[in-house]
Amino acid sequence: MPERMRAELSMPFGTMMQAEDLLRGIADCDRIIAVGDVVSSTLINKGVIPHLTVYDRRNERRELEVGVHPADHLRMPETVVENPPGLITPGLVRAVKDGIEASDRNKVRVEGEEDLAALVCAAIAPAGSCLVYGLPGKGAVLVRTSAEVNEAAQRLIRSMEVLK
Repeated sequence: MPERMRAELSMPFGTMMQAEDLLRGIADCDRIIAVGDVVSSTLINKGVIPHLTVYDRRNERRELEVGVHPADHLRMPETVVENPPGLITPGLVRAVKDGIEASDRNKVRVEGEEDLAALVCAAIAPAGSCLVYGLPGKGAVLVRTSAEVNEAAQRLIRSMEVLK
């Protein structure tokens, strides 16, 4: 990710919410996509099991022990993918796409960092999905996906440097 994009990506892509407002905000969502350890833990602990949970067992760059994250205990298909910080790998894109398109709930555990997975989800989630991701130190962001959201996220991804 180019340094020039850090400020742009640290801005919410949707509506910033605290936990109590978030639960009301997603009450009418058919398909919930959760990205990030705090956000997904909060939802799961409140009884909301997302269609897709993307997490890396890290909170503020500190590794969580196996079994500490509530997603570790969900009995559902899991894809494990490697993705270094600040990058979007083809494996991450494929895992997210497969997870979103799956008929059943599932999870993607990232070895590395899922810092840009929300952008991938925003780029490909079907219109009407509810994407929830965390902004460290700020709260949760709720994005109701649409063609406009998909296009904006795709534009951001295309503006990133391609590594060979």
